Amino acid sequence: MSEPVLHASQYLTSLQVYWWPFCRIVALLSMAPLFNHKTVSVRVRILLALALSIALGAALPDMPQIDPLSLKGLMTALEQIAFGVLLGLTLQLVFTIFMVVGEVVSTQMGMSMARYNDPVNGVSSSSIIYQLYFILLVLLFFAIDGHLVTISVLYQSFLFWPVGSGLHYLGAQSFVQAFAWVLAASVLVTLPVVFCLTLVQFCFGLLNRISPAMNLFSLGFPISILMGLLCIYLTLPNLPDSYLHLTRELLNGIGVILREGGDV
Repeated sequence: MSEPVLHASQYLTSLQVYWWPFCRIVALLSMAPLFNHKTVSVRVRILLALALSIALGAALPDMPQIDPLSLKGLMTALEQIAFGVLLGLTLQLVFTIFMVVGEVVSTQMGMSMARYNDPVNGVSSSSIIYQLYFILLVLLFFAIDGHLVTISVLYQSFLFWPVGSGLHYLGAQSFVQAFAWVLAASVLVTLPVVFCLTLVQFCFGLLNRISPAMNLFSLGFPISILMGLLCIYLTLPNLPDSYLHLTRELLNGIGVILREGGDV
């Protein structure tokens, strides 16, 4: 009878099964594609992270017994946030590739001044061409069940990087090397369009040398835009295959990051 009815320490210990996954999940949803869009409010992300924590809590490995209010508990929470941010940014790389593609194609077409207000990606605006690619990527993302793939990657991360395992240099190194993959993939996707537009501009340069009196700007500017739109129209049928290929490469890279972290 002398024992208190509620034991706060016991409740804190039992909530660890959900607290550490919640920190990682909410950090991942803040960076993962589509989940970090401005139309998804912070409250929705928190509720979604809470629901996923409850759903995955029983299937995850046993959590270490760490006092959440201690210094080690604070460092463990920051570790889970870092893991979530790392995975979220990695999942965002395919969208980053097409953002670079849209910027390059817009510059070649002469439409770099046509901007769209885009505070989501940390910039004041993004190109109109990227918005076209973004709409198509959203449809492809849900067509291949990208939201379920994101949850699967999240679950696998707890198996390879359990709570309290610490940050791993090899995983962070692989993430940094992925930026080179982003640039290489962007170059390969934009190469046909850039080559065609460069050829058009080269021809107009020859015409300008042959006939200096020709008004190159009034003639070359609309022709470049029309040729760019034609190139985009011709390359759009290959967009799903390119997206699937890049997604497979991305998932293979995430698997390498997780295995390298798990082998340490």
